[in-house]
Amino acid sequence: MTLEQSIDLAELQADMAFEAYLAAFDNDAHPETLDSLETEALIARSRFDDLRNQGLGH
Repeated sequence: MTLEQSIDLAELQADMAFEAYLAAFDNDAHPETLDSLETEALIARSRFDDLRNQGLGH
């Protein structure tokens, strides 16, 4: 997988994680569920940002 493909995949995963968090929030999910989904979204976004920064450095 190329760096560009990795960046695209990380962006997709970050978007999906954030959408899952928003959907759970809209459905009044249990606070622990929301915390878990928020953490997953933040990790996915961080991974995307790290890969994107690597791509900009090349």
